[in-house]
Amino acid sequence: MESAIGEILIVPFFGQGHVLPLTELCKKLSSFNFKTTFILSSDISSSISSSLVHHPLVNVTDVDAPIPPPPRPEIKFDPQPIMMHYKQMRQGVESILTSHYKNNNNNVTKNNKLKIVCAIVDIMILPYFGDVFTKFHVPIVAFSAFSAASLAMDYAAWKADVEFIKPGETRFLPNLPDEMAMDYGDIVRRYYDSSEEPLIGTKKKSFPTQPGDEPVWVQEVKVTSAILVNTYDVLEHTFLEYLAKQTRLPIYGIGLLPEKFWSLTSTKSIIHDKEIRTINNSSQKSNYSEDEVLNWLNTKSPNSVFYISFGSELLPTLQEHEEISKALEELSSQNFIWVISKNQDYYPNDLENKVGNRGLVLHGWAPQLLILSHPSTGGCLFHCGWNSTMEAIGQRVPLLAWPIRGDNFYNAKSIVCHLKIGYMVSSISKNIGLKKVKKDEIIQGIKRLMEDKQVHDRVEELSDKFRNANFPVGSIANLHDFKDFIMQAK
Repeated sequence: MESAIGEILIVPFFGQGHVLPLTELCKKLSSFNFKTTFILSSDISSSISSSLVHHPLVNVTDVDAPIPPPPRPEIKFDPQPIMMHYKQMRQGVESILTSHYKNNNNNVTKNNKLKIVCAIVDIMILPYFGDVFTKFHVPIVAFSAFSAASLAMDYAAWKADVEFIKPGETRFLPNLPDEMAMDYGDIVRRYYDSSEEPLIGTKKKSFPTQPGDEPVWVQEVKVTSAILVNTYDVLEHTFLEYLAKQTRLPIYGIGLLPEKFWSLTSTKSIIHDKEIRTINNSSQKSNYSEDEVLNWLNTKSPNSVFYISFGSELLPTLQEHEEISKALEELSSQNFIWVISKNQDYYPNDLENKVGNRGLVLHGWAPQLLILSHPSTGGCLFHCGWNSTMEAIGQRVPLLAWPIRGDNFYNAKSIVCHLKIGYMVSSISKNIGLKKVKKDEIIQGIKRLMEDKQVHDRVEELSDKFRNANFPVGSIANLHDFKDFIMQAK
């Protein structure tokens, strides 16, 4: 193995949707002979797979910074625990940098440590870490686990003053596709506080960004050298191009789904999560094993299973869980797999008895890649986190969108209006946004998605377009360009 050409520090936000792609980035950067130091909370460092921990060019470094519990829709958000986490992570990063540069003014220590080429920092936490790296003269590169569409829409909505949209009005966003135009429903669907009153026209910095507000990241990326986005040019070229023009920064689409994901997808093989994931799920137990799920799927006909999962952090309310249960019971001929997070105090105890062998209710972790890649799976319902959305598209599975928070809404809009490979679970026009999703809407949404041949054909065509364009290789080419850029800038 060639000697390392430099060191790159990587600091993720703690959510799995942020950590997972950055574990892949560590591996890809190591293939370019960079040493990567992956700085994580000690709460999650133990979940990183041994293959990454023992990689000769990857140093997984933990910081004593407890992770706050995930938000609950029934409980008003308390910012104190997460602010304490950021403070402790910041102190840990500063300690690492101080140790590295001790008694050194030339970015090369007396112990002949590698030069730190740059720090890649999740765009979500950039406000809390940017000045630390600037203090040590370390170039900063922003990383977005969010889609290019969500960043572009955040920016365009701010510039277009969408907070002033009136009921019945449609406002087009300059330099973005017409189908991404916003209306009053787009505004109130997304933003409400605990009293369910819309927070419109605040003109402040907020996260998640409220309509018309300046996205927090706009000012923060001004101290960065470039932005890496976890996406693929074939999928989001228009939005990547828009971001490059607006920020005047190099933007690199470096889609970080595992390489094996694409090699297996190209042969339409079933994917086993345990063979691909760089997050160790041994501690994330479930009431069904991966083999049991596979055996159940093998008994179902092609495209007959509907998959429901909201991940572990952004969840529907308890009442909405009950509406899902009622809908699945009433859909008497629909096969399904429903994953319920252990972070939600809900379990439909009688549902499996009522539906018999046509349904599986998984409590805890689910082998999502296995489920999506199985020919029996014909549709899915997600909150539209970006990793899961890309996985579904890659596996030719159309989506029923149930956005809950932040980037979910713009991802859903892209899925429904721009890519046209899915539907919203409910129509905002019937009751402007401030309502819970009901059983009948879930039933209608599932039926509409599963029965729409055109939607299935479009997602199949999009997935084929990915492979024909060889876009995983395109992402590697963008990483090569990024390597050249950062080495020239050092």
